[in-house]
Amino acid sequence: MRIFLMVVAATVLCSCVPTADFTELREDVREVQAENKKLRQTEAELRKRLEAADKNPLPANTTKRLETLETAIGDLKMKYQAVDQRLASLVAQVEDNARPATESIPRPPEESGPKPPPKTQAPVAKVPQSGTFDNQTVLTPTASFNLAYNDYLKGNYDLAVAGFESFLRQFPTTSLAAHAQYWIGESYSNKREYRSAVDAYEHVVNNYPKSDKVPIALYKAGAGYAELADLAKARSLLKRVIEEYPQSDEAARAKQKLADLR
Repeated sequence: MRIFLMVVAATVLCSCVPTADFTELREDVREVQAENKKLRQTEAELRKRLEAADKNPLPANTTKRLETLETAIGDLKMKYQAVDQRLASLVAQVEDNARPATESIPRPPEESGPKPPPKTQAPVAKVPQSGTFDNQTVLTPTASFNLAYNDYLKGNYDLAVAGFESFLRQFPTTSLAAHAQYWIGESYSNKREYRSAVDAYEHVVNNYPKSDKVPIALYKAGAGYAELADLAKARSLLKRVIEEYPQSDEAARAKQKLADLR
């Protein structure tokens, strides 16, 4: 699985990230993997029963189990996103810690005579928990990203959009840039502002073509166009998901969405 391999790679890259964080994340990934395997096995079994039944009426309990399964698969996707977000934060922390420290300015030679009293150390600025921050507050890419993502999780979508846009202005080339752009789309989508949402998703596809967020961004853009009643554009993007990422989970979802649009 892509997520598990990235965890292993990040662990090898830098040992300065807390081991406990990676251990907890790895356990989350294993749990999701196991649940995903079980759900897909159950789904395959139910779908075989549906095909075998052909036009005959299905037992009520079979239809109900399938509906429950579809809901469970949707919940599982949310868990994948949460684990993926935690992993992205840890990888960004690896990048932060791997940067060489700025060389210190050489001290001038000591002069004879009385030494001035030591200067009092200035207090370290605290990172705000949410919302905006003043211009004197300096944040790392990870802290800036998490600040906006916390607003998203709390349902403060306007603040989340502003935070992710600020992140992209300050750190446009980091590995989290595509993720920030994607969560801008998610924020607008949750607000049902689908025009802004599809613009954000398409920005992911066009500006970060190698990002692992491209398949889901393509799918979400297609679904967004469906909400805007632009069915031609919706079908075009959903077909791209199936053709360009046939083995992805989004391809299966795109097929189902196309069927619903008929």
